[in-house]
Amino acid sequence: MQQIRDLVGDMYMGSGTGCWAWKYESNGSFNVASIKKLLGSVDRVIPERSFEWNNWVPKKVAIVAWRAEMERLPTKCALIRRNITIHDNLCVLCGDFAETSEHIFVTCQFAQMVWQNIADWCNIPPIIAFGVNDLLDLHGAASRSRKKRKALHAVILVSIWSLWKLRNEAVFRQVNPSTTKVLDEIKAVAYLWVKNRSKMVALTWENWCRFEIGG
Repeated sequence: MQQIRDLVGDMYMGSGTGCWAWKYESNGSFNVASIKKLLGSVDRVIPERSFEWNNWVPKKVAIVAWRAEMERLPTKCALIRRNITIHDNLCVLCGDFAETSEHIFVTCQFAQMVWQNIADWCNIPPIIAFGVNDLLDLHGAASRSRKKRKALHAVILVSIWSLWKLRNEAVFRQVNPSTTKVLDEIKAVAYLWVKNRSKMVALTWENWCRFEIGG
């Protein structure tokens, strides 16, 4: 009891109704900008690069690319590092090299065929990537149009998600990988998400197939 008295001894207790107050603002009101300013004022490690999210695709799609960039997907090599026994560590899409995130999405011959077709469809130069981060940066200098850059970024995210989904289907359902099938899926799924989430009601399937996006 004495300790409680010592703690509240210097406090003024009025007869009015009590309320919460944010001490870092003069008016006592809490807001997100205030906590952001407070966090930014203390010493913290700033990452060299931050992942760019895109609200034209579902979060689950972007999360696959985010994890792939950090080599955090449960690829065969990642599972072996976690002491999980598997039959072999070879890529299920090509069968020639060890399966890592970088291989599945960048260096695998199957993936390279997909990216070449994506480049042809989106009217951009041939895609040359040395890592997943290179794929995620492609849209930055692709066009002067903000909408077109964001649409290309969405296509890249959907492509990574589709490649990972195909990999899982090949591993767990013994589905034969097909570049034609995965490209058709990327075009169709990306179109539905971009059209509905960007609210570009005028975007037609014909324009999308030519990657003609206004604005």
